Amino acid sequence: MREHRAGMIGCAIGTAVIELTARGVAINKENILYELERIAASSNDIQVKAFALDAAKLLRKGEELIPD
Repeated sequence: MREHRAGMIGCAIGTAVIELTARGVAINKENILYELERIAASSNDIQVKAFALDAAKLLRKGEELIPD
């Protein structure tokens, strides 16, 4: 189950990057987070929402783990 969740979170991040690239938007953490939240907000699928929000949470958590 954990592997499936990790794979779906990876897919959510990949989808966000592809969407940004298609629109010609810079690929950076802030834009990826924004896109993940946009995906979650615009989807009617509860699983899509959950994986997109989990991916955003994971990216934010990474900010806390990186020393200044």
